[in-house]
Amino acid sequence: MRKLAYQSGSGLQVPGRVQIAVPMVATGASVPAPIEGWDAVSPIAAMSPKRAIQLDNFFPQPDFVELRRGFIRHADTATTLPVETLMAYEGVATRRLFAASDDSIFDVTGGTSTVQVTGLTNARFQYINFATTGGLFLYAVNGADDPQYYDGTVWAVATITGMPTAAIDVNAHKNRIWFVAQDSSDAYYLPVDSIQGAATKFPLGGLFTEGGHLRSMGTWSIDAGDGPDDYAVFLSSRGQVAIYRGVDPAVDFVLVGVFDMGAPIGQRCLTRVGADIAIISIDGVVPLSRAMIFERAAVQKVALTERIQRVMNQSARDWGDHFGWQLISYPKGTRAILNVPVVENETQYQYVMNTLSGAWCRFLGMNGSCWELLNDTLYFGGNDGVVYEADTSGTDHGAVLHGDLRTAFNYFGQRGRQKRWTMCRPQLTTDGQVNPGLALNVDFRTDAPISTPTTIATSAALWDEALWDVDVWPTETSVQANWTTVAGLGYCASIRMAVDVSSGSTGLAAVWGVSLWGFGTWGEVTTPEIALQVNAFDITYEVGSIV
Repeated sequence: MRKLAYQSGSGLQVPGRVQIAVPMVATGASVPAPIEGWDAVSPIAAMSPKRAIQLDNFFPQPDFVELRRGFIRHADTATTLPVETLMAYEGVATRRLFAASDDSIFDVTGGTSTVQVTGLTNARFQYINFATTGGLFLYAVNGADDPQYYDGTVWAVATITGMPTAAIDVNAHKNRIWFVAQDSSDAYYLPVDSIQGAATKFPLGGLFTEGGHLRSMGTWSIDAGDGPDDYAVFLSSRGQVAIYRGVDPAVDFVLVGVFDMGAPIGQRCLTRVGADIAIISIDGVVPLSRAMIFERAAVQKVALTERIQRVMNQSARDWGDHFGWQLISYPKGTRAILNVPVVENETQYQYVMNTLSGAWCRFLGMNGSCWELLNDTLYFGGNDGVVYEADTSGTDHGAVLHGDLRTAFNYFGQRGRQKRWTMCRPQLTTDGQVNPGLALNVDFRTDAPISTPTTIATSAALWDEALWDVDVWPTETSVQANWTTVAGLGYCASIRMAVDVSSGSTGLAAVWGVSLWGFGTWGEVTTPEIALQVNAFDITYEVGSIV
């Protein structure tokens, strides 16, 4: 029976109001994959949901993030000491890859190692490819020995006179070879079309008002190629840049100006990127064209590393004096790779930028002192005397490849209200069965326990070893979205996902369905690849009160 209540002042009884508890209803949301990459500069409470506070071994593409590919052994120098230089000879009909380790240079082009030069003082070379009327040459200097050159057939020592100290850097400019003398403010140059002979001094000390010595030289083009508009760029150890235009340094060189920027890091601090020059400095990786038009205090805003500038600055402070800093452009992978030596000749990180979008990530597990390209294939020199081929295979030379990402903290459109998160599912595209580890960190904490990621076996059934009706043959790529229980109570949340990839077999046999007929050889190691793309995350939660 309905209860009646008196209406005030009327003497009448009317139906009363009964309060009914309304159950809390779960709602859902979609979180995009962090395609804008690793963000180390934005406020943690106001970061774009398309960015990540951690992105390790996941590479951001314009529409998804993908697990990086692994690496395989290419050639062993047998020195067991770090490969500190890789050099590519770009001849007309011949291309060769050389590795410098300990006191020797090795030819490692075909996957085997043959000694070419011995008795060197160190293996830390800077080099160029230089064309003359007499042929094409690979020309290398290391700051201690006489210049070494390769003519397409053999290595030889260049005879240079007039330069009192060894050259630490070399550059080709206006059909001349230029040298940077060790611990000097002077540059030296050879006659046109020459690889040896008498060197002429080009003094620069008077321009470097902040002291230091000449660190490196490069060629900056404003017409997107080698030509009359190329400028000679001289960089001091204190970050002063002297720029000259002209053809003959003895006749028509004219000083364009001297500009200040952050001190360079490492001997390999200049890298030609298209028509521009990128400089690794304590201010980040800065294009020369931008450094010239901005004040030093503002140049970090136009650095290539702007989105990870805080990490870049900390890395420069902690590890700036370590050997191994290098920037390399990898067009095939749409990447710019900055090698960061954490422990010299032992541990290196790579800060990697997608050159299409400017998004950054970090690669771990590829410990290399140096990097090089040959025939569009990416190689790095290991700390163990081995040259590795990167961006291939499904694992890191048989070791587990671990991917780990943390999305930006997200308030899901309601900053002032508490939420209780309950379930999450990553939207993955993969050709394997993936059960990633998931966790939810709330209110800027990072201690949420993550479920153990299931290892993805990269090798499917092996021919002549697999059991019929038991082992799994390779499958087609498909979308996978499995719900996982998560727990979190707070105002904002960040999704963490980790995944491991390892070799599923130790058998030395090609994988059926993966090796290419006529290319993959039965009995040789063949590591198939696992495709793993993260497209988005779906999450469910309940909205509570303000307090």
